[in-house]
Amino acid sequence: MTKNGIKLKLKDLTVMFVDDEEFVVETMQEILPMLFKNSYFANNGLDGISQAKKNKIDILITDLSMPKMNGIDMIKKIKEFSSDTKIICVSGHNESEFVQKAQELKSLFIIKPISSSELFKALEEVL
Repeated sequence: MTKNGIKLKLKDLTVMFVDDEEFVVETMQEILPMLFKNSYFANNGLDGISQAKKNKIDILITDLSMPKMNGIDMIKKIKEFSSDTKIICVSGHNESEFVQKAQELKSLFIIKPISSSELFKALEEVL
């Protein structure tokens, strides 16, 4: 798929980005609304679940290590009521246990810091 083709598909989709690092969320608040029809943001797993219950989320991009509820537990809860949501996990940890858990949940895994090319590649894969 071409880059323009990917951008066209994303314009019809809704994304939610969940991360406890304020700077990372602020950066994504500048980028994701340009790519997606709707963009939602949360700073922990509990807020992420709340947002996902209120809004139909096509793609979830989430950190794995967060306060209140980690990304793995949040993904499991969201999959209970939104099984078709595509998942991209991000983490500053390149530990095999995180990668394995992400794969078990049928999600992609990106190591932080998130580069635009890595993010775009992951979005193409989930489409």
